[in-house]
Amino acid sequence: MKNLTRRAALAAPLAAPLAALALAGATRGARANSAAWPQRPVTLVVPFPPGGSNDVVARLLAQQMSNSLGQPFVVENRPGANGNIGAAQVARAAPDGYTLLVSGNGQNAMNHGLYRQMPYDSRTAFTHVAQFASVANALLVTQDFPARSLADLIRMAKEKPGTISFASPGSGSSGHLAMSMLTRAAGIELMHVPYRGAAPAITDVIAGQVPLVMINVDIPLPHVRSGRLRVLAVTSESRNALYPDAPTVAESGFPGFSASGWMGLSAPAGLPADIAAKLAGAVAEALRDGQIRERFAAGGYIIGERGPEDYARFIDAEITKWSGVTRDLGVTLD
Repeated sequence: MKNLTRRAALAAPLAAPLAALALAGATRGARANSAAWPQRPVTLVVPFPPGGSNDVVARLLAQQMSNSLGQPFVVENRPGANGNIGAAQVARAAPDGYTLLVSGNGQNAMNHGLYRQMPYDSRTAFTHVAQFASVANALLVTQDFPARSLADLIRMAKEKPGTISFASPGSGSSGHLAMSMLTRAAGIELMHVPYRGAAPAITDVIAGQVPLVMINVDIPLPHVRSGRLRVLAVTSESRNALYPDAPTVAESGFPGFSASGWMGLSAPAGLPADIAAKLAGAVAEALRDGQIRERFAAGGYIIGERGPEDYARFIDAEITKWSGVTRDLGVTLD
């Protein structure tokens, strides 16, 4: 025992320098790996089903970022719990730049007011890299629906409270909350029919199962052009280029009304700053591309470029805003 104690005492002075050398080596290794990123395909998790705005924009940017950074960016849809399932998956992933979240106002802002128990805190669970777009909602009706304007719809709803239903891409979606804000402002009652994504909601509205839908402006565009759906109003502050003849909700008697969604890129907390900078640079480069700008404009998306610090501040403000809205409306999901 004495010999063991003596050997331990002699080794002690060497332990700290050796530990420091090991830590320095590990740090250099991490820096080297970070500097070489990406060395393999990168997964872009979209926390909603295929066909929605987040999915469409993710696929537009994935190819551009693949070209810019030299590795495939693969879109993976992980829907559920209004975006919480996919977002929680990314929050738990290694902060190495190979698992990223196409983040939006649902899972990164609204859900903090909609759920009493969140699987993550968007302020601390992620490194927010860049915002790239915003998109308004549109209130649409089937062609044979008698209302020709928002005023007509409000009049009908007041004559027969609770008998008219509306579809949305899901409980707690921007379409759901925008419509809830509108019904409260108008003093009317509509029945909410939530769907698991934008595509099934649109399908049932076109089939006549539900007469109204509130949804991102890009999704119903082919059906508006074909004449199967009509736009009563859009929720942005100004008219949308896709539907220049459709008034805003604000123009239709509700000054100041605005309810638009947004999309960006986030990574697990602890993402190395140089990887975040590379990603933000790749997003900025993609948004300067002429084809991307044309595709965004064709889809009604407004380019809203924000870098890491600005995007993080924006999300913090959005959490505060939408938590207040959901509290005032009394809308919860658990």
